Amino acid sequence: MRPMLIAALCLLPVMALAENPMCAPTGEIVALAVEARKSGEEAPAAITAITAEMTGDMALYAPAVQPLVDWVYSLDEAQLAEDVAGSYVTQCEAQ
Repeated sequence: MRPMLIAALCLLPVMALAENPMCAPTGEIVALAVEARKSGEEAPAAITAITAEMTGDMALYAPAVQPLVDWVYSLDEAQLAEDVAGSYVTQCEAQ
């Protein structure tokens, strides 16, 4: 019984990280911002367009659009070739 309790307590932080509800939705916002920037869209237009897409459950994340778009537009052009959204989600889930 005791080893099972120890194993459960060790795995609890890992399970909590996998269930962070904000990482995937905000990762989607990052992905949309990266695509907007790659397509040549200016940041203000990207903020407006992405915010307009925040409906239903995603509406909760509308306040995150501007800071995430600003962050994406601050990245070096070379970084856009990488999986920015995937890296963002990985880092988000690690916190």
